Order: sequence, then structure tokens, then C-alpha cells
Amino acid sequence: MNKEKFNHSIDNIDIPLEKLVAREKAAMLQAKKRRKIGRTTRNSLLIACGLCMTLLGSGFVSTGMAAALSNIPLIGPIYAQFSDIASDKIQEDQLTTEIEKQDSQNGLTMTVKEAVYDGGRLIVTVEYTGQKKLSLSEETVGINYITINGQSVKPAIGSTGQDAIDSKTIIEHHQFTLSNPNEYGDKIEVAVHGENLFGYKGKWNVAFPLEKVDGAIHEFYPKVKTKITDKDYAITADKVIFSPLSTRIDLTIDYPAAMDENDTWPWFDFEVVDDKARVFDRLKLQAGMAGDYGHHMVLVLPPMDELPHSLTIKPAEINKDGKREDMKELELVIPFNKK
Repeated sequence: MNKEKFNHSIDNIDIPLEKLVAREKAAMLQAKKRRKIGRTTRNSLLIACGLCMTLLGSGFVSTGMAAALSNIPLIGPIYAQFSDIASDKIQEDQLTTEIEKQDSQNGLTMTVKEAVYDGGRLIVTVEYTGQKKLSLSEETVGINYITINGQSVKPAIGSTGQDAIDSKTIIEHHQFTLSNPNEYGDKIEVAVHGENLFGYKGKWNVAFPLEKVDGAIHEFYPKVKTKITDKDYAITADKVIFSPLSTRIDLTIDYPAAMDENDTWPWFDFEVVDDKARVFDRLKLQAGMAGDYGHHMVLVLPPMDELPHSLTIKPAEINKDGKREDMKELELVIPFNKK
């Protein structure tokens, strides 16, 4: 199948966008409220909030998509269907590295198809094929995870999602925004681990080296701040990084210390607007936190070839009915001195 026909098959897939976004927001609020049950569990809950988990775990791969996937050697274009934040850039610049390494055990083959890493984000695509039917039921999915340099990944934002291509083939998408950019360096060792997957007993492991993708990285440290006195809230823009796989904004959120103690700290719903009035929200913005509670928040937008003159951060609170209530006093303009 040629690229034109493949893209046409993607365009014909109907995704219930409103329900998708509503589910993501509900999951994020649920994760926030469960913060007290521990750091490891908190990270897992945030991973489950990612857009890819919401999308991939919902059975959106159509017959046309399955046919397309079965006829292309690499699956980079599938990121558009999965709504990855960098899908357009990945396709246009062919950023992914072909891996094609596999491990076969007891009738199931795990194949890492491709991956891409820019120091701040890591994306890995995996395919599973079985001699018999594969099941996505909760009782049989099993356990899988990714390590970098032998360490479990603790992301600010992440997701793992799976969907069936046919009865014997499952595609899996992992994406991570790392808590600390460049903490692993330019060359990393990635491993995909699996245990008792999709009704098959056994352990699988595929390890491979991966280098940082070529591309310009621009870092800014604006240190601009806004605050609202009646609630004792403040937001500071600490760092903005433009990289091949994302536009990352690190924010410090200040609020009364008592809100940490009684677990009522605010998780704002963010919208970002650039100087050309382009709005980044919904599927064009991901949010997570890199530290305890909600003090260090990370926003991720799609990568930008042309750096904007400014970005405006627009926070809102979500009321008990799940609706946005804009907080105009906390809007923050981040200017960029491109020199």
C-alpha cells in the first residue's frame, strides 16, 4: 500500500474526540486525588492518563488501518492515528530509527519495530504476533515495561497503549516525557520487558542501543511569574525547551503548604496560545508532574520548526461538574529572546 492510500485509511477512521478528552481529564483528576497512596503508584496513575493510553486502549484500529499496517515495513505513520504529540514531525522528517529486533518464547514473538529519542522524550513501538489468538482482556494482558540504561523510567508524562490489528497481532505504543531532560545523555540502552503476555506464559526481553535524534534544541530560562493573592497561588515559568519531539514548558506552581497536607492541591487545566493565536489544548497539549504533589508541572506541546515570539499560559480550574473555570489572574506570558 502506498503512502497516499495509507494516509487515506487513517483519515477515514472516526475518533470520538469529545469522549476521548473527557475520559483523559477524568483520569487526570482521579490520579491527582489518589496522590497519597505512594510515589510509585502515583507515577503509574499518571502514565495511565496519557492520550495514547486513552486512544490505543479503546479499539480504534479499523479494518483499513489493519490492512495498511500489514503492508508497510515501518509503522512511523501510525503515530498520527495514535495522536502522538510529535506525529507530524516524525512523519515529515522521518525521525524514527528502525530497530526490528525480536524475542520469541512459547509461541509469542515480541518485535521492537522502531524508536526515537531526543533527550527529553522517548517513543517506542512494539508488535506482538502469536501462533494462536492474542487476548487484550485484563486477565491475560500480563506485565510489560521499558528500562533506560537498566533503570525503570520515571516520567513526568507517559503512556503505554495497545490495540489489536488482527486476531494474532497487537501493536503497542510507549511514549515518555522524562522528568529531567538529558538525564540519560546522547546514547542510551533501551530494553522492552514482558511477562505472561496476552495469554502466553513466559518472559520476553528486547534490548537495543539508541542515539539522540539529530535536530536543533533551544532552551530558554524566562523566570517570569504571575500570582493571585486571594488564593495565594503563583505560577513561574522556569524553562522552555524546543526539541525535535516536543515543546516542553516547566512550571513551578506555588500554593499554601496546607494543601499538601490535606491533599487539596490544585491541578490546573492548561491552555497555551502562541503569538500567532494558535491554541494548544485538548490533543495538542499534555500535562504531568515531575515532582511530589503538583509543584513541578510539565506541559508538552507539539514540536515547532519556527520558534514563536511568545507563549501565553492560560490555567483554569475544573469545577465539580467537570467544566473549565478560567483563572485570568494567573495567565502568564512567556517572551523569547531569540538572540
